[in-house]
Amino acid sequence: TTIKELAHALACHPPYQVPISRIRIRHLHCQVPNTEVLYSLNATIVGLAVSPEDSHDLPACVGLGIVRGIDFSKNLLYVITPVPQSILASVDLLLQGFIQIPNGLLQVQGCISPYMSANVIPAN
Repeated sequence: TTIKELAHALACHPPYQVPISRIRIRHLHCQVPNTEVLYSLNATIVGLAVSPEDSHDLPACVGLGIVRGIDFSKNLLYVITPVPQSILASVDLLLQGFIQIPNGLLQVQGCISPYMSANVIPAN
């Protein structure tokens, strides 16, 4: 499989719609201001976890997903994952670490990435 084929498959994969109110977000390696938490998830790989009943236990991670988009007007996250919906129903926690989507998947010629835009003014 080439990078282009993989990028196309990911772009075409229908995402799950996750109500933002239904999940919590935990950043594993840094502090993120509350106003930036959702923005920090876009185009990232996240752990899909179930909160433990005892707060001293670690959450159970049932798989990985890619946050493909965020719709603030509908309060939805769009997540693609191979984890079956029956297991996803119990997920209430997204874990964000340092796993990144390779830039090559975001910049494939001939494949429109939902994460990249050519009409952006860089911030200084």
